[in-house]
Amino acid sequence: MDELPPDQPTASADEWRRALEKVVPCCVVLKVTQTRAFDTEPASSSYATGFIVDKSRGIICTNRHVVTPGPIVAEAIFLNREELPVHPVYYDPVHDFGFLRFDPSKLQFMQVQEVPLAPEAAAVGLEIRVVGNDSGEKVSILAGTIARLDRDAPHYGRKGYNDFNTFYLQAASGTKGGSSGSPVIDSKGRAIGLNAGGKNKAQSAYYLPLERVVRALALLQQHWPLGGQLSSGWSAACISRGDLQSTFVFKGFDEVRRLGLRQDTEAVVRLAKARSHGAPDAGGAQLHTVGLLVVEATVPGSPADGVLEPGDVLVRVQGQVVSHFLMLEELLDAAVGQTIELQLERGGKPLTVQLPVTDLHSVTPNAMLELAGGSVHALSYQQARNNRAVVGQVYVAEPGYMLGRAAIPKYALLTSLDGVPTPDLASFAAVLRGLQHGARVPLEYITFGERHRRKSAILQVDRQWYGVPLYWVRDDAAGAWHPSKNWPPLPPGVTDPAAARLLLPKAAGHSAQQQQQVKANGSSGGSEDQQVPEAAAAAAGGADDALQEAASAGAAANGTHPLHPIVAATRARLAAAKHSNGNSAAAAVVAAPAAGISRPEGSGGAVVAAAAAAAAAAGEVLREDVEEALKNCLVLVDVDIPLVALSDGVHARSFAGNGLVVYHGEHLGLVLVDRNTITIGTCDVNLCFGAHPAEIPAIVRFLHPLHNFALVAYSPAALPAEARSKIRAAQLLTSPPLARGERCMLVGLTKSLRIMQRRSTVTNATVALTIPSAEVPRFRAVHEEVVKLDQDFGATFSGVLTDDEGRIRALWGSYAEQVDREEREWCAGLPTHVFAPWVQRLVAQDATRISAPPLPVRVMDAELEAVLLSKAAQLGLPAEWVSLLDELDPERRQALRVRSTVANSHAAQVLRSGDMILAVNGQPVSSFTDVESVIAAAAGEQQAAAAAAAGTGSVAAAAAAAVDSTADAAAAAARPAKRPRSSNSSIADGQQDVHQQQQQPSVTLTLFRSGCVMDCQVGLGQEDSLGTDRLVHWCGAQLQAPHRSVKELGFQPEGKAGVFISRWHHGSPSHRYGLFALHWILEVNGQPTPDLDSFLKVVAPLRDGDFARVKVCHLETTQHKVLTLKLDTKYWPSWELRRDPGKCTWTRHLIGSNSSSSNSSAGHTAAAGSAAAAAAAAAAGGGSVLGAGVGVGGVGTAAAGEGCGTATAAACPEPMAE
Repeated sequence: MDELPPDQPTASADEWRRALEKVVPCCVVLKVTQTRAFDTEPASSSYATGFIVDKSRGIICTNRHVVTPGPIVAEAIFLNREELPVHPVYYDPVHDFGFLRFDPSKLQFMQVQEVPLAPEAAAVGLEIRVVGNDSGEKVSILAGTIARLDRDAPHYGRKGYNDFNTFYLQAASGTKGGSSGSPVIDSKGRAIGLNAGGKNKAQSAYYLPLERVVRALALLQQHWPLGGQLSSGWSAACISRGDLQSTFVFKGFDEVRRLGLRQDTEAVVRLAKARSHGAPDAGGAQLHTVGLLVVEATVPGSPADGVLEPGDVLVRVQGQVVSHFLMLEELLDAAVGQTIELQLERGGKPLTVQLPVTDLHSVTPNAMLELAGGSVHALSYQQARNNRAVVGQVYVAEPGYMLGRAAIPKYALLTSLDGVPTPDLASFAAVLRGLQHGARVPLEYITFGERHRRKSAILQVDRQWYGVPLYWVRDDAAGAWHPSKNWPPLPPGVTDPAAARLLLPKAAGHSAQQQQQVKANGSSGGSEDQQVPEAAAAAAGGADDALQEAASAGAAANGTHPLHPIVAATRARLAAAKHSNGNSAAAAVVAAPAAGISRPEGSGGAVVAAAAAAAAAAGEVLREDVEEALKNCLVLVDVDIPLVALSDGVHARSFAGNGLVVYHGEHLGLVLVDRNTITIGTCDVNLCFGAHPAEIPAIVRFLHPLHNFALVAYSPAALPAEARSKIRAAQLLTSPPLARGERCMLVGLTKSLRIMQRRSTVTNATVALTIPSAEVPRFRAVHEEVVKLDQDFGATFSGVLTDDEGRIRALWGSYAEQVDREEREWCAGLPTHVFAPWVQRLVAQDATRISAPPLPVRVMDAELEAVLLSKAAQLGLPAEWVSLLDELDPERRQALRVRSTVANSHAAQVLRSGDMILAVNGQPVSSFTDVESVIAAAAGEQQAAAAAAAGTGSVAAAAAAAVDSTADAAAAAARPAKRPRSSNSSIADGQQDVHQQQQQPSVTLTLFRSGCVMDCQVGLGQEDSLGTDRLVHWCGAQLQAPHRSVKELGFQPEGKAGVFISRWHHGSPSHRYGLFALHWILEVNGQPTPDLDSFLKVVAPLRDGDFARVKVCHLETTQHKVLTLKLDTKYWPSWELRRDPGKCTWTRHLIGSNSSSSNSSAGHTAAAGSAAAAAAAAAAGGGSVLGAGVGVGGVGTAAAGEGCGTATAAACPEPMAE
């Protein structure tokens, strides 16, 4: 179509200098943050370029993929480095351009000009300059020459934004990161194109022609009087945009002839005057086309679907010959909502069709539903075209926590929820609104990759971690989004969302019984506010209430109802077979068809049974009754952690492993599991029992701060009666300990709940672990001796070690460590005597309910490591001590040495790295078990003495002391026999802190340091057995007190540094301004922040849009620096998660002026499970906080997308490349 223009004079350097002097001050650096994932764009923060096209109104032109259709927060940085907020005012539904606006009166130190738009000046061979910025740092000017005016629109991939139905300009020029939205100018300083993308390898750049930009700007100016304000009724729809929901491509006559274009038609088209970008006919020559537009694809379900076909050649629209995209768009934009006539040729045959013109704004979503950190909205025309799907379906832009737990992938389409079809967002939201917290309902969906297969999942409704779903609507006039929780509105006269669900159409096959269940749930659910969060409302009723729904489900399952005929007949055959032929015959009956057709019994089952009996007799496998008993006490544990609760350096969002039932009472059940499965307390736990096909939730009850085990509690009432009768607590055998060479059985459950077992031999029963600290500090087992086997089931298969009677000798747990920044997992055995006393203590605390205050754990705040006695002798340890330790413990033949101390602890003041610990309270020690048994006994004795001295009645103290004594006895039984403790104990002067001794229990250590044996007194630390108890979210950063893994590194900034950043979220102010993880916050606006309460008090006066000056200290480098960031309380309000001090439950509420509680310290600790707090949080936009790009998968799935480590600065993406 292009014809070479007459030779154009080359501009001089002075002309270019003058042009750039006019244009450069009109260009701005755009700092854009997309706060939520929406349509084709994830939550992100990046730099781009824009240029002023209307200085009076403050209108900036840039790319559509910069403005984006979703919620953004942006600033423009002018040439003199002034910064002003900018707001989106328009983005084109199809083409890659949009407008932002700023207030020119707020610009104080420079006068801005504007860049004139001259699309007619584009011509092949024209010299151009692209004025952009280099990743937001400085002005970047690139030169080039226009090579084509009819380049196909670049394709950026199926999952992202793509322009179409237009030509692009192409130039031989490079492009840089941050130059998206740059003006492409000629030597007169006029913009002839808009930089959009390019190929860096080929040094090619693509520019959007400006004809449609000029039209949109003129219409925008019509709704914005000069010197006045933008009309309050302004919306993007004021710029009419029409489309046939069809994609066209331009093909030359040589190709359209092969498609069947008739010769007479071609002759008519060649004679008709054509259109083109630019003005190649400026010399007066008639411009003729060299091809026509051809249908490439139509969107399914659109008016054109089934009417237009790929390969149709478009000849006329409304009687006019159309051979260029400009002509087609002008006709369609003028006919929005009308029907137009198209004349085509299909395979050489003329065809005339009538098609309605779709309003492009109606198929571009302007609302979204934010639920549990994810976002869903109507499928846009962009993505429908990319993936050949029907516009308006429920599209997952970001799964978040709730959908992620159900393994719903990004870009999925949700087709039904709880048996109710969800063809659009309103129907999906209506069903979701009627579901209570904790409800588990079926969810059906499809993916674009497998669009012909409908998939199903179980959705577990969450209201605890994120609050109620929020419905966000875009306000084009304000350039912002507004949230609401009351959507969709309930029908007149209906106040219960669950009851409103009954008015929705049911999916085929949804039974009347299920509808009655919905009605029953609705009648008891009350108002929507009362449903928010029911398990989160454990603030008022405890974790027993949190699991009430599960208990109700179990009670329902225990009810009696007539059996299905097939079930009744099969049970009768099973009973008869078991009575006559035994279990093997019964197994054969199970495999028989249920219809009553008997299968001839062969000898296969008998052979298998005989082989199993022979193996059991040989001792290679457990007896059948023992295996069945173990199966009844084994559990599969699935753990999911919300993104907003990923605390304490946890490296993944989901974990799975084997658990062991260690207590099963009427009101309480306890399951033992390793800490590589239960990593922190802020998580959701599901238990699948090996005894019976039942799955129920559980809560974390105990996390040992040093050892690799945790205990979770469940409510037996939540189980069916058959399951309750089958489940048994395991028998724990604490002594004698496993010894080297001893044979044992490794037993565990597979993912399909089948038991696996194998006979193994203990190769080492006293392996001292030394796990290095991870790059991001997290829990690691210390002071732990584990059992190693000659054979196991692989690096990730956990379970238990038992004897031939099924008694538990050790927990075969999973461990994780970082090796060269890569995660490595392995398994080892944790002896029973380590965890058995804590099981007893939890049961003794309260066996009538599953929730209770966390138990304190006394520890010595120093990490010890084992050193061979031969090495210790070389380090100067006296021979008498070498001989004594060797004689006391000939198996280990080791001494204990201080590896590090916990920062700001008493041990850090007294001990030094390299000190050898020879005795504790006068008792020689050579193993971690020795040290911990003495500490447990000392802590128990001092606790009982303190309780007696206080006159509080020593019942509880005596119970605790008794348990500690039991722990001491168990640990002593697990040790080799030793001589009586030495009487050598003298306290060195100056080595004790009298005040601290009065505050905490202590022990006397006999240690070897610098050639001398000395005694010193060390205060014991106390750890919470549930870890971190409070998380504050501020500006998208997750703040907490430094957890033990951080303090174990031995460093803490001077003073009291109690505010630590453990995570940050994409699209937040923290992401935007670089407030990343692994930093302490020391000051805000010059005021110290020693703890979370003082931090909240300092930031309380700050409001939306205020700047804060934050002084931080980095964990690794210990370097101090000062950052500034701008608050965004609309999209990122301040809120917190707090653990109830008397229970194992968590509550969530908003912090600040919109919260139902005050900003005082007392207000921050108030429970927020009430309806008023939830309503205030939702109204303020705090019902949910979104993090984008988070993967959820199997065991140890990495939490990709959110910063938890040494995060780098916000990425500045390159311009969109084809």
